Amino acid sequence: MCFKRKKKVITINSRYHKGDVVNFKYRNEICPGIIYDVSISHSGEIVYDIQIGGECPTVIRDIKDQDIFLRK
Repeated sequence: MCFKRKKKVITINSRYHKGDVVNFKYRNEICPGIIYDVSISHSGEIVYDIQIGGECPTVIRDIKDQDIFLRK
């Protein structure tokens, strides 16, 4: 018999949600991307993982909320 633990579902009340198309500051440039994941850092701040690129995408991790803004 296999016993599995239930994963705890944590709801994060964030400004941006998974799948939103945003711009963000990365290495002093403005880059477009899509919100890939939302999490809480060890210090208690909301941080985002953002996917950039098309054919060969990459995920930029731990982007703070103040560095993100919506595309117009």
